[in-house]
Amino acid sequence: MIGSATLWIVVIVFGLTAVIFVTRRLSVPRRLPAVDERAAGLTAAGYLPLVDCPRDQDACLHCLLVDHCVVHRLVELGLTPGTKVRVVQDAGGPMLLSVRGSRVALGRDLAERVWVELSEPASNALSRG
Repeated sequence: MIGSATLWIVVIVFGLTAVIFVTRRLSVPRRLPAVDERAAGLTAAGYLPLVDCPRDQDACLHCLLVDHCVVHRLVELGLTPGTKVRVVQDAGGPMLLSVRGSRVALGRDLAERVWVELSEPASNALSRG
């Protein structure tokens, strides 16, 4: 017959093992399926990640290659496809953007998954017209 102290030890060990398993399972980053293939297609189509967008140049947001919960937050911040964005500050850390008259800061890891199309500079548009 098992004593009550031994039973408690077994319960505690089992509980700690379950906590460790769940923690490890949740901390493993999930890869988005086919992100690399989509990125190659976007690059071939002339789009570029926001992190590569030059400072003080208008760009049109094309798509967001992020999880749906992150998309929801970006939409709340005004970052929707078709929106004009401008990189205000890019000093190697988080990027400061101008979006719909407001300033939004995005981390570089997130800016790598936001794809934009550069607008024509005003000087080129005037010389053509």
